Amino acid sequence: MKPPDQAMLRIGAAAKKLGYHPQTLRRWMGEGKLVGIRMGKEVRIPLTEIERLLGEQTTGTVVLYARVSGTGQRHDLTQQVERLQQWADQERPQAPQMVYRDIGSGLHTERAGLRKLIRQVQDQQVREVAVTYADRLTRFGFAYLQTWFAGYGAHITVLSEEEERTPEREVVDDLLAILTSFSGRLYGMRSDKQQALVRCAQQVLNAQE
Repeated sequence: MKPPDQAMLRIGAAAKKLGYHPQTLRRWMGEGKLVGIRMGKEVRIPLTEIERLLGEQTTGTVVLYARVSGTGQRHDLTQQVERLQQWADQERPQAPQMVYRDIGSGLHTERAGLRKLIRQVQDQQVREVAVTYADRLTRFGFAYLQTWFAGYGAHITVLSEEEERTPEREVVDDLLAILTSFSGRLYGMRSDKQQALVRCAQQVLNAQE
């Protein structure tokens, strides 16, 4: 029987223990940041390496990201930030925090806060990103963004599951999100024409439910 400090873990098990994607561990091994031991056709990670990385995780930044669709929702934006900060103070008290706020559609990829967050993740300065709901970060493709961030060693934490919605409500919400994004590109997100178009679409779509 091997001594505890010489125990070896498969890459999948090591990744789960660390909270990262297995591909992240493979990349770290290629960069020399993580020691892997080849055992036959497999590569195993020494438990001492896992413990070392778990100790280093406390130095990463926890980014709190909040977003609302329009300027009329600033109160909700403030509430999101307050809830995220309360969570971070309780669950990640030793980690440095950074807050990013955006006002804009979840389909819009050029949000200033989101772009700063992505650059910071790519620089491997972020260990965790926290949002109240998944669609605060992106309206579509959350799973892809989750996998991409994991490749840079950043984990996404969602504080709440989405509210229960009927299939019809989901279709309506998706159509409104798409209309809001494209009309914003045509007329500007804050223009009277754009807002009137969205209000009209809301009335029509809601009447169909």
